[in-house]
Amino acid sequence: MIKRVLFLAAVTGMAAGSVNAQVFEQGAKFLHVGIGVGSPYIYSGSKMGVPPVHASFEAAVSDKIGVGGLVGYTSAKWDQTGFGWSTKYNYSWNFTYLIVGARGAYHFVENDKWDAYAGLMLGYNVASAKFKTNDPDYDQSFLVEPSVGGVAFGAYGGARYAFSGSSAIFAELGYNIGWISVGYCAKF
Repeated sequence: MIKRVLFLAAVTGMAAGSVNAQVFEQGAKFLHVGIGVGSPYIYSGSKMGVPPVHASFEAAVSDKIGVGGLVGYTSAKWDQTGFGWSTKYNYSWNFTYLIVGARGAYHFVENDKWDAYAGLMLGYNVASAKFKTNDPDYDQSFLVEPSVGGVAFGAYGGARYAFSGSSAIFAELGYNIGWISVGYCAKF
């Protein structure tokens, strides 16, 4: 009988000690690496070059609020063969976008496996465009290749699923570097 009581106490104590902490809790830090599908930076009629790729960092300043940053990159290409009078020459623009921003998120779910959140991003977009043609008669001296920057903003919702205490997968949806992003998340 005493052996059963000791065994039951040991098993109960082990089960209570094996409960995982919440995915998102004050003091936790997260590093995301992801890839996106679609992007608000890819214009109609252009083709995606490099899909939206990004890395972000988030620190939990409370059990509900996280702050951090994001660095993302994507590119696109617009091609035109001829302009009605000839189809033997190609004209193309290559666009690149480097986004650097600060992010903040509110976390809704308190769970040891799931973390759902929504947030905002404010940053800077370093964009550039390069023109190419194989038309020998095209006078490129009048062409200026723009390199512009501007304010970048975003709003997103997302979720993480933890498959261990330090590893998770995530998905985000919204106006961000990609319309939809998925990837790996490390918690430390």
